[in-house]
Amino acid sequence: MRSLAYAIACGALLAGTSAQAVSLDITGVKSGGITLGAAGAPTLANGIYADFDNDLGAAYGGSTETKVKVTPAYASFESGVAVSGPNAAAQSHSGLDVDIINNSPNNLVSIDSVGSTIIPAGLGFYMQDRTGDPTGGNAFTGYGQAGYSSFGSLFTEDLAGTTFATAGFTFDIYGDDYLENPYAEALYTLNGNLTLSFDDVGNVVRGGNIEAAGLSLNGFTTAYDNPFALAYAWGETDIEIILNQILEAGQSTSLYYRTTAYASTNTTCLDDAVTCLVAYSGFGDPIGRGGGVSLAAARGVRDQLAYNPITGIVFDPQLIDPFRVKSTVIGGGAVPEPATWMTMILGFGLLGAALRRRRVLAYS
Repeated sequence: MRSLAYAIACGALLAGTSAQAVSLDITGVKSGGITLGAAGAPTLANGIYADFDNDLGAAYGGSTETKVKVTPAYASFESGVAVSGPNAAAQSHSGLDVDIINNSPNNLVSIDSVGSTIIPAGLGFYMQDRTGDPTGGNAFTGYGQAGYSSFGSLFTEDLAGTTFATAGFTFDIYGDDYLENPYAEALYTLNGNLTLSFDDVGNVVRGGNIEAAGLSLNGFTTAYDNPFALAYAWGETDIEIILNQILEAGQSTSLYYRTTAYASTNTTCLDDAVTCLVAYSGFGDPIGRGGGVSLAAARGVRDQLAYNPITGIVFDPQLIDPFRVKSTVIGGGAVPEPATWMTMILGFGLLGAALRRRRVLAYS
């Protein structure tokens, strides 16, 4: 898919233990797409594609939501998708290109490591009740959970032995060689997925590797597990990429963050036209800020249910710790002439006085 990319100058950002020596230049990238059978929405980063041309008049298709933002204080990216209907699928792609620059005129700098934080997010499936108007006008994310029809009620002979829903994500961080070789080995990788299938007689079979991926995610939990909803969620997870890379004066090194959230379904809504299966996924890795999937129950517990139903999917930003670059100045530049020593000493003194009078944006 065509990538929608934009660059925001962040050369003034300083990072690491040697703030005066290292700066960051960050570019955000994002794209997305939705398909329904042979039809597809235009390549987009945010949007809804809904088709009501079916016997039930139900909304089939999906939505994508991709957020990429870079400011002098933070950089972030996140992806979210939700789909419903036969042969429906959606993908959301987002990421950052991060150039770490040694802007010292003389010294060598060691880029020891780079850290960031995976946002709270989640993925899963639920039977949706489309009674009334959806929140935000989005039929795929704006309705809550139905509590009267299970996944098994979707079974038909045509679905016997098939996978009828998927949800997942991929997340990779690449080094300098990524642009020349998109298949380069990642410095960090994490992926997870969940599937629902029917056996030959209509029993629901779970699959995927999401629980294995959960071993790398803090606060990983089964958010919902009942006949009407199956969902997993996780909390903030710090990660660190060890580089130990030496940069000469003016030299830079790059990291490429890439994530994809995806989901698909292959079932029709039930005959009431308001009970439909939804598959969704959200993921992101912010450098300072991100978002996630909120599964909080706003309506409370229905009389016939012993749990709080899902009341909709919200991709909502929240504040996370800033981008973290650990660097060490190791010298290696030219030795000053004796005549310049006094000027340097006076310069350091003036710098110290200035620092006492104003606050400097620093990253730890």
